[in-house]
Amino acid sequence: MRPDPIQDPLLVFCPIGRDGKVGAELLRKGGLPARVIDSFDPPGGYAETGGLLVAEEAFDRSDPEPLFRWLRTQPPWSDYPIILLRNRESGVTAQVEARFGRLGNVTILERPLHLTTLVSAASTALRARLRQREAEAYLLERLRAAEALRETESRFRSLADSAPALIWTSDADGRVIYANRRHWEVFGEPAEGFTGTGWLAPILEEDRPAVESAWRQACLARQTLNLEYRVRDKDGELRWLHCEAAPRGGQGAYLGHVASATDVTAVKSAAELLERRVEERTAELAVANRQLLTEIAEREKMEATLLKMQRLEAVGQLTAGIAHDFNNLLQVIVGGLTMLERGGDPARAQARIQMMRQAAERGATLTKQLLAFSRRQKLAPQPVNLNEALESMRGLLQGAIGGSMALELKPGKALWPALVDPTQIEMIVLNLAINARDAMDVGGRLTVQTGNVTISGARVRPEEPEPGDYVMVAVSDTGSGMPPDVVARVFEPFFTTKPVGKGSGLGLSQVLGFAKQSGGGVAIETEPGRGTTVKVYLPRAPFAQADVQSSLLADGLKVAEKGGTVLVVDDDELVRETTSQMLGQLGYRVLQAGSGGAALELLSGRRKIDLLIVDFAMPGMNGVELAKLAAAKRPRLPILMATGFADHSAIQHLAADQLLTKPFSEAELAQRVRRALEDNIGATV
Repeated sequence: MRPDPIQDPLLVFCPIGRDGKVGAELLRKGGLPARVIDSFDPPGGYAETGGLLVAEEAFDRSDPEPLFRWLRTQPPWSDYPIILLRNRESGVTAQVEARFGRLGNVTILERPLHLTTLVSAASTALRARLRQREAEAYLLERLRAAEALRETESRFRSLADSAPALIWTSDADGRVIYANRRHWEVFGEPAEGFTGTGWLAPILEEDRPAVESAWRQACLARQTLNLEYRVRDKDGELRWLHCEAAPRGGQGAYLGHVASATDVTAVKSAAELLERRVEERTAELAVANRQLLTEIAEREKMEATLLKMQRLEAVGQLTAGIAHDFNNLLQVIVGGLTMLERGGDPARAQARIQMMRQAAERGATLTKQLLAFSRRQKLAPQPVNLNEALESMRGLLQGAIGGSMALELKPGKALWPALVDPTQIEMIVLNLAINARDAMDVGGRLTVQTGNVTISGARVRPEEPEPGDYVMVAVSDTGSGMPPDVVARVFEPFFTTKPVGKGSGLGLSQVLGFAKQSGGGVAIETEPGRGTTVKVYLPRAPFAQADVQSSLLADGLKVAEKGGTVLVVDDDELVRETTSQMLGQLGYRVLQAGSGGAALELLSGRRKIDLLIVDFAMPGMNGVELAKLAAAKRPRLPILMATGFADHSAIQHLAADQLLTKPFSEAELAQRVRRALEDNIGATV
């Protein structure tokens, strides 16, 4: 097998006998291509052959001039190999030596010779010819690449000279070797003057060091470059240039950088103009914003003033009704006291006392309604069965709507207990019933329904409840209904569609305030001419509560078995004395103080005090402040807070068992005091 993939044959020219054929056959057996010729002018010539094996006697039998002519004209890469066979006894004449010189790359083998020597010499000649072919291919490729480079360079320079930008190229050391015609157009000097470091000359002196440093670093790192700088053009005008440069070369070779710079003066000027306009516009907007804020503040002030005027107007409308109600209650109490002073039948006296108690309770209910409207009442929520509560109100509701209208109660099945203040249920339902009555004609029907409701979707209106489990009370009427514009305002305080003097607009606002304060919400379904349904959603209680009313009635008026000392603090002497007398009747020892300071003096002493009952609203030091100081002096002292009106934020941390809501009955007082002493309830202050 041949050591190299030789393709071109070795020409064999041995003209005596069968020497040529035998020699060619021997070469083929040695794995070398060979072809026999019979003259020095073979068909196809010598160009596509691997060399010539020629016997010395061939020069005497054939004209060698075609061979010599081809050898003289062979290309520069070619050094055609020739193997000359000559006899050992042949001499070397001047003619022979001249012939050897004209053959050039000749190898002389003397006969006789061994076959191995012949094959080795022939193989060497063919390999040499193959290397020459490879050199030819390489040189041709280099020539083509050089030609392509020259063509590319020519196209590049032609395009660069016609481009509306400054374009230049550098060598691997960063020196500029070409600058396009645009340099002459912009700077008025020949482009050749910008080669080397000449391209830096037009750059402003304050920008030049930074540009030169950035260019040098980009060339050393062989990285792209992107920067802006200022130059002076041929007219001396200042111009901004944006320069971008990238390495050039191919197949990993770095030949330098190619760069271009475009005039961005107009863009810079536009940006500066835009920035100035933005600043001016921002200043204008700031002035307009301040004016708008001023107008909004003035409008809010006017709206607040208008709201106050509306409230005052509504309060004025309410004054007559409220004064009438309270005067009626006071008339019952004052008249009853007058009759009691005169004496008389004990049975009639007891009846008068009962009437005065009912009048006082009605006054307390009216006060609770006003507090619920103002959202400042402290609620005491507990599990309540709404079905039972509504059933107990049947007579009250029928009386409120009158005999000309029908009442229907629809209690829900398996109703959950509602977590709500039981004292407010009657007020809420009664309020809705009165509104429904005023919206219906004779023969209308009022329906009160309860049910369990689970809300999963987000609320649509602010008065609606959040997602969760609720116990619903729905009050429906067959009245006139409401249009959308009325529904949109129906929960606004003091808004009413009733004639002047017939309504204050507090009803639905009061219902919403109670529902929201309880953790629920309200929804309205209505349509003009088809009636209205108001749904009140109250939070579901986690458990049912046993009825404590019986224990209150049974245990409330029992005389304390162990007794104890109670300190009563109230700035109102009549209230303080009345509370002390009720406690005395219940078997407790009582100490009195008319102010916080007096109470602290008693607490600082050594007397035993088992319970502190303090009024919240007192001048100087209120009940919460006194409770904090009392707790500091006697940490284990139980404290009850009595209040008829209180800032919700000031007492919202107190539990329901720690509050005594005025007016309170003797039974309520007894129950609260007994529980405080037995459970050792201390105010959380």
